[in-house]
Amino acid sequence: MPQAGCSAHQFRVMALPLIPSAINASGRIVGHTAAHRAAVWSDKDGLRELPVPAAYVRSDAVAVNRRGHILVMAYNQTLLEHQGFLYADGRMTVLPGEGVRAYGLSDDDVVVGEALADGTPSSEPSYWVQIQRKRIGNCCGGTAKGINVSGLVIGDLYDTAGHYGAFAWKAGGEPLSIGPEGIFSSAVAVNAAGSIVIQAFPGVYLYKGGELERLTLAPRFASHPHAMNACDLLVGAYGPYSDAERAFVWDRTTGFQDLNLLIPAGSGWKLESATGVNDRGEIVGRGDREGEPGERKHKHKSEEDEVGFLLLPLP
Repeated sequence: MPQAGCSAHQFRVMALPLIPSAINASGRIVGHTAAHRAAVWSDKDGLRELPVPAAYVRSDAVAVNRRGHILVMAYNQTLLEHQGFLYADGRMTVLPGEGVRAYGLSDDDVVVGEALADGTPSSEPSYWVQIQRKRIGNCCGGTAKGINVSGLVIGDLYDTAGHYGAFAWKAGGEPLSIGPEGIFSSAVAVNAAGSIVIQAFPGVYLYKGGELERLTLAPRFASHPHAMNACDLLVGAYGPYSDAERAFVWDRTTGFQDLNLLIPAGSGWKLESATGVNDRGEIVGRGDREGEPGERKHKHKSEEDEVGFLLLPLP
């Protein structure tokens, strides 16, 4: 029998009081409220907003580690100014640097993302150790998008011709190009075993053991992976455009599945995008409880229509 969290079958769906970005191993979920304030939720403690400086009117909690420490991005009214923060043990600490965008957080509080290179308008891949920013060296910019428990960092790097490709890197070494040759690509998720999901244009790949495997996902529309657990179970969204997205799950046993087909019929939910998954196979994301877009074809889709969801695997 497959290990728990390694294969997706049927789920119970539960509404959340926030739009989730990520879920950790113990079920703590982070994201933002309807008022666009960073927040954390758990079944035990309920919902709690995370305060940021008053200059920032919007914020989002984008990652949470096993220790419950949280990575927060905050934005001013125009969204042109943004800053990253680490929330740990009841204290919010700013990540130094200009133009900081933070995406990933390791269990030992190493943050990865990007920041403006000194004296330039271009961003470069960066990481923060003990709140000190360090560069991931290259000539031409890029971003770091994830980090695993062993310190393996993934993301994308630009070359001198302006092309970007997926990379993997560990401190003390040089970035390793891991994307398919000749096409644009970006590494978007990494798990504890070092498996890496690569979004290429076109296609989605799994980089594992030094080998690239193109995954068979949605047959007709583009698929966009967002997260992966320790069993290489992958979640994301697919569809012809953003307003028509549907959430999906992929695992080695069953392959690609629309998550809407794995919840009770008549639930009233349309699951639009899965944004996080933990090693227990619990999945979070955003969706619509009003049904298919055709039922409100005269109404433009907006963020206010979205509801966060938690999928709990059924035995």
